[in-house]
Amino acid sequence: MSGPVWRIDDEDGDPDLTGAPSPLLVTVRTLGAALARTWSTVLAVCCLGVLVGLGVLSMVPHPVSATATLLMVAPNPDDASAMTTDISLLQTRAVGERVIAELDLEESPESLLSTVTATPVSNQIMTVSVDGPDDDEALRRATSVVAHFLEFRAEQLRTVSAGLVAGYERRIASLQARVGELTREYDRASAATVDQVRLSDIVTERAALGTQVTDLQRSIEDATLASDAAVSATHVIDEPAATPFGSRRQVVLVGASGGLVGGVLAVGTILLRTLTSERLYRRRDVASALGVPVRVGVGTIPSGGRLSRIWTAVTRGIATVLRGHPRRWSEPLRSRRREALVQGLRAALPSPLGTPEWDEHVGGAGARAGERSGPTSLGLAPMDRAATGATVLRALADRLVERGGRVLLVDLTASGALVGTRATEPTEAPVDGPGALTLFRPEGDPALTPGPLPGPRRRGPSPEGLDRLSAVWDEVDVVLALVEVDPGLDLDVLATWVDQVVPLVTAGRTSRELLTTIASLVAEAGVDLPFALLEGADRSDRSSGRGAPSGEEPADLPADERPGEPVADATRVRAVHAR
Repeated sequence: MSGPVWRIDDEDGDPDLTGAPSPLLVTVRTLGAALARTWSTVLAVCCLGVLVGLGVLSMVPHPVSATATLLMVAPNPDDASAMTTDISLLQTRAVGERVIAELDLEESPESLLSTVTATPVSNQIMTVSVDGPDDDEALRRATSVVAHFLEFRAEQLRTVSAGLVAGYERRIASLQARVGELTREYDRASAATVDQVRLSDIVTERAALGTQVTDLQRSIEDATLASDAAVSATHVIDEPAATPFGSRRQVVLVGASGGLVGGVLAVGTILLRTLTSERLYRRRDVASALGVPVRVGVGTIPSGGRLSRIWTAVTRGIATVLRGHPRRWSEPLRSRRREALVQGLRAALPSPLGTPEWDEHVGGAGARAGERSGPTSLGLAPMDRAATGATVLRALADRLVERGGRVLLVDLTASGALVGTRATEPTEAPVDGPGALTLFRPEGDPALTPGPLPGPRRRGPSPEGLDRLSAVWDEVDVVLALVEVDPGLDLDVLATWVDQVVPLVTAGRTSRELLTTIASLVAEAGVDLPFALLEGADRSDRSSGRGAPSGEEPADLPADERPGEPVADATRVRAVHAR
C-alpha cells in the first residue's frame, strides 16, 4: 500500500471568496498621528499628574520619623557579626517593653518595634529611625528607644563579661587547688628519700600550672577591660531629630511619579480610543463614508471664545517653553483656513456673478429676455460645529455681496447659529458692497418647516410665514442656508429649501455609520451632494480624499494602508489514499 497522495482540486472553488481585502483600520501611522495630534493633551495630563502627586504628598496624612546615629563599639573589634547582634538586641521585646513602660504607650511591644528601623552604615555606625504620629511623639519615642537600647546592650555585654570572668575564676580556683596539692607532695617528697626525677616532675608541673593561672588572671582583666571599653565607648553621635517631611528628593520622586502615571494614562487612553473608536480623521475615510470627494480639508479653526483664548494662551506658553517660540495660533492662520473653506464652498456655485456663464445658469434661455428661473440655492450642513459653519457661510455671502450679488441667508439650525434663535422676517442686513444681503429664520422648528421650493414629496402648502419670503426669494441671486442634518428627522423638507448640500465634517467628531446614513438620506430626499469639506484635519494625513477610479488603487495611500493583492479563488485540498 502506498502512502497518501495530496491532490489540489480547484474546480470547486468558491467565487464568493474573491476580491481584495479591506485595508487596515488602525496602523502604526494612525497611532503615531493620534499621539502627535494630542501631544499637548498628554503634556497637560503629565503636568496635572505632577500637581496631583505634590498635592497628595502635602495633604495626605503621613508618618513622621525621628532618626539618631549611634557609634557601636564591640568588645571584639574583629567580630564580623557584632553589628547584626546589636540590631537583633534592638528588636527584642525587652527594649519594647521598657519603652512602653516609660512612655505609658497603649500598644504592644511588637507594634512599637515595627516602627523602629535600624540601618547599619558601616561596621561601627548605625542609624535608628522611629516613626510616630507627629514630630514631637516621634522624637520622644526615638529618644526613649535609643536610651533603653544602649542600656540593655550594656547590661548584656556586662552579663557576658561577668559569665566569662566567673568561668575563668572557677578555672583558676581549680588550678590553684592542684598547685597546692603539688606543693604538699613536694614537701613530703623532699623530707624523704625519693627519686629525684619525681621531684623534678612535680616542680615542672607546678610551674606550668602557675603559668596557666597567671594567663587566666590576665584574661579576666582583658575581658573586663574590653566589656567596660565597649560600653563606655558606645554613644550617640547624632541625637534623635525629626526627619523633615517633603525633602527635595522626596518632592522630585513624588512629582516625577505623578507625571509618569499621568502620561502613561493619557497615552494609554489615546491609544485605546484610537484602536476602538469609529470616528474618522482622514480625508480618505470621510470621502469613502459619504461617497463624494473631500474638496478642502484644513486644520482646526479656533472658535475665538473665552475658553479658546485661554487654551491658546496655555498652548502658546507650553510651545514657547519646549520650542523656544510660540505656537502659531494667530489670526492670519485662522483666516487662512477659513478662507480655504469659503473658496471650497464657493466651488458648489456656478461661475462668478455677472458673467455670461452665471446668467446662463440662473436664467437659461430666458435670461436674455429678462426672465428668471429662480436663484441658486446651496446648503451647508455642519456635522458638529455649527458656529464654524455659520462663519464660513457668512463669509461666502460677504464675498458674493462684494461682487454685486443679492444673497439670502437662511438659518435652519435649532441653535440659531447664523441669525439667532428668534424667528425673523426677511430682513435687510447692512453690507459693504454693491449687492444686498437678507437674513431669515423660519418660525417654529426650522428642521420641520418646509421652504418655498416644491420638493419631491412635499405635503401641503407652505406655512403662512413663508408667503412673505416668496417675494424676496425670487429677487435674489443666491440662497445660502445653514442646515442641520439629523438622521432621526425627515430630510424631505431639506429639498424644499436647497438644491444641493455640502457637509462640513469635523475630523474626529463623526463616525462612518453616521456619514453613510446622512449621505443616503440626502440622496433619497433628492438633494445633490457634490462634495464635502473637512475641518480639523490632521497634519499627518497624507490622503487627498478625492477618491480614485473604480478598480484602481489610490496613489496617495501609504504603503502600510494599501489594499493587498486580490485573493485567488478558494481551493479545496483533498487527501486521496492510493491503494
